[in-house]
Amino acid sequence: MNRRGGGGTGALVAVLLASPALAATPRVKAQPAPGFGASGLTVRSGVTTWSGNVGRETGVGAFLALLGEVPIVSGVGLELGYEGAANGYAEPRRGTLWRHNGGVLAKVGPTLFSQWKPFVGAGAGVSYFHPTPMDVGTAFEKGWGAEVPLAAGLEYRYSGVTAGLRATYRVLVARDFAPDSADVGNLFSGDLSLGMRF
Repeated sequence: MNRRGGGGTGALVAVLLASPALAATPRVKAQPAPGFGASGLTVRSGVTTWSGNVGRETGVGAFLALLGEVPIVSGVGLELGYEGAANGYAEPRRGTLWRHNGGVLAKVGPTLFSQWKPFVGAGAGVSYFHPTPMDVGTAFEKGWGAEVPLAAGLEYRYSGVTAGLRATYRVLVARDFAPDSADVGNLFSGDLSLGMRF
């Protein structure tokens, strides 16, 4: 009987002695999700429309873009990426004016309430235009264009996932894909975005 009692007492003492050690073990705290100050990738998609003569030759189109953003200083980021767009020809023609763009955009804006970020941006880009098919009688040809994109929008972050709205107006400063158009026009796009910060 004494052995059993002694064994039980010893076990109880061991548990009591171990409790402070367990309590003193530091707990691993969950790290907060990265915010707008972290690098990230974003997929954007939306609609595009041209002004000027190109706008009269084409209808409303769509685009898809993949962008990478790198923070420079607080409130300032640099965005680099690719955008592909397609605008169909206006009736009665059948065809599409394709656009492949590479560009850079500097974005400036504060972070509000840790999750909202309004911004404005400006940058530079180069586009390659490819009308298809080539025998539909339009004024478009394969060619290049240089542009200055001006953007404004609002982004939202939650647990590393970002979503947003954006409007972009691209001013063409050089082009050779529409040589017969004196007023070639500029490109306007409005879009939704979904991305990750990591």
